[in-house]
Amino acid sequence: MPRKLLGIHLICRDGLNVQELGRGRFKSGYWIRISEQSASSAEYLALHNQKSLPSYKQGIIESYERLNDDENRIIFYVKATPEPREWVGLGTGEKGYSWSED
Repeated sequence: MPRKLLGIHLICRDGLNVQELGRGRFKSGYWIRISEQSASSAEYLALHNQKSLPSYKQGIIESYERLNDDENRIIFYVKATPEPREWVGLGTGEKGYSWSED
């Protein structure tokens, strides 16, 4: 069975471009170079100030949108959850992906 993308972890220092929407929801953007497939299949989003710290904001991805003026950028709409998540992902970039086991 192929692996499934469970979550996306992003470095988002001090809530940059995070907007509270009320009723426990927020949006986070303007993320670059996240594929349409990743955006549509990931279950959760976790925002971190740095990789060595748990997320300060996280939740279930409800939807996303591509910006009309820049198709490389995505905004996520998220229902917040209370439990911080540890950073997941390899490499030196500012995003990491959590995958199901093989």
